[in-house]
Amino acid sequence: MELDHYSVAEGVAITSDLTGLRRLADLVATGGRLNLAQRAQPGRLRGVLVGLADGPVAISVDDRGYLTVHGGAESRSVLADLLRDVAAMDDGGHVHLEYVEGHEFLAPDSVPLILNSPHGGMPRR
Repeated sequence: MELDHYSVAEGVAITSDLTGLRRLADLVATGGRLNLAQRAQPGRLRGVLVGLADGPVAISVDDRGYLTVHGGAESRSVLADLLRDVAAMDDGGHVHLEYVEGHEFLAPDSVPLILNSPHGGMPRR
């Protein structure tokens, strides 16, 4: 799994195989930590931290180089389902997830995510 961090405005691109995306979805649903590297590299995050909180999902990058996800069980469940949907894509493609006014499960201060298909970020057609 790769977590490429561009900037707060551009967000984080998540690229992984099917198993990694499913594992990330399970982590988002239940909470916990996923370490991918001992330290962050320029433009690449070191892991994911998922915390339990009330309300919508807040996604950020902390100063240690982790993608952090905090939110209530319902909101995290919706995000986990979206990750599973991306994992199930049968062709290349990606999904942009960013806050817009009235978003059903995402907090306003969340960094955008780009969720890449296990088959690559662009369709093969």
